[in-house]
Amino acid sequence: MGSVTLRIASCALFFTAFSTWGYPSYAQSLVQDFDDLFERCRASIETSSVFDSEGLQRRNVPERHARDWGVSLAQEAWGVAGAELYVLLTEWTSRDGTIRRLCEIRLANEESLLGPGEQAMLLRQFLILQVELIGAGTHEIDNQLSPIPPLVNAAFRLLDRNPNGCIVSNSFAFSPDGRFFSAGSGEQALEPCRAE
Repeated sequence: MGSVTLRIASCALFFTAFSTWGYPSYAQSLVQDFDDLFERCRASIETSSVFDSEGLQRRNVPERHARDWGVSLAQEAWGVAGAELYVLLTEWTSRDGTIRRLCEIRLANEESLLGPGEQAMLLRQFLILQVELIGAGTHEIDNQLSPIPPLVNAAFRLLDRNPNGCIVSNSFAFSPDGRFFSAGSGEQALEPCRAE
């Protein structure tokens, strides 16, 4: 009797895990949400593919992010209900006529403050990913990153240009007072994009 119950419980656990495989449609921990959103951003920008919004809900783009990026601009926002973070996708045509893409992870609540422990956990996660990708030989430290005191920032970039011919930088920044946080992937505007 006990072994039958154990097998049923094991099967139920397996089917529950299997049925929720893939992207979450609910908020997880701050680090898990960051990891999920950052990987979606990185994959989209580095491969020049459509952002994978599976399991996410469309959000309104906050007014604080509506700004002039060039000749034309399109923005959309995605997130998980109840999560502390969301993704802001920006596509703009620069003055030289190049269409560029940026995928940023931002705080869902502008009034939220990231405490020192949360900042440390998120930075740790970013650095772990950076080391893994540099170790795999696909990325390098972004040496064009300049310190912007008092912000703490880090960045690494794809070794090759993405399929759009753009240099892609993956960045992470926060203010020590917890009022600012941004991470994500973007096609750099410092150099022209060149189709391979």
